[in-house]
Amino acid sequence: MEIQWSLVLFTCLSGAGAWLLACAGLDAFRGLTKKASVPAIVVAIVLIVAGGLASATHLTHVDRIMAVLAHPAPGIFLEALLLGIDVIVAVVLLALVKREGSEAARKALGVAAVVMAVVFSYSCGSSYMMASQLAWNTVTLPLGYLGTAAATGTALWYVLCAALKEESPALAFAAQETVAGGAAALVLSLAFGLVSGAALGAEALTFWVGVVLCGGVVPAACGFVGMKKPENALQLAVVAAAGALIGSVAFRVLMWLASVALMSLFGATI
Repeated sequence: MEIQWSLVLFTCLSGAGAWLLACAGLDAFRGLTKKASVPAIVVAIVLIVAGGLASATHLTHVDRIMAVLAHPAPGIFLEALLLGIDVIVAVVLLALVKREGSEAARKALGVAAVVMAVVFSYSCGSSYMMASQLAWNTVTLPLGYLGTAAATGTALWYVLCAALKEESPALAFAAQETVAGGAAALVLSLAFGLVSGAALGAEALTFWVGVVLCGGVVPAACGFVGMKKPENALQLAVVAAAGALIGSVAFRVLMWLASVALMSLFGATI
């Protein structure tokens, strides 16, 4: 099946932005960072909006875009709605952080940011579930979207914390978040690969190297080392982010090829 690059970019960029915002939201509870929150929220907004623009190019014409937005239904409309809500959450949280607003309000928005990251990244994958595509008709597909987005967003947060020279406690926690994101990507991607057949089919190399190794093992390992060696945080964070991004793209590319990978086991293609 032909790869839809507009949709690959949409879910990669917006998912990463949503999870980067979630990390900034978590910091509303931890209060460890001194410099990274505002830049992280700004970058998150840029990524979410850029992803939305990439998605719009898939529809190719403004009339199609308006028709989708005018007819509430699962799929593109739901993704656009969630994207808009996440941007609003980000803008309000940004204003509260910059103005040192109510701690309770910042924590409430922090919770909203985390919830939106889970819901949005999962929904981006769930919209593809359909009985006509055997490899897509599994809950492990949206879970894989969630995991790979989490790995990318947490690794980007780690990069910002390291680049802005946050103190050791903030760097250590950012490293822990990166471990969690990488582990989620690893476990949930493996689940999809094994259920869909992509782990054993024609695209096995892309799966094991691109998705599993780069997207899961690399960020998790970098985060783990970073917990012990905060002096190497920036180098480790950059490697983690690069690996997570490669894995995120590879997972979404693999999705478009997974039906062939599954059915090739039975001597047929769809």
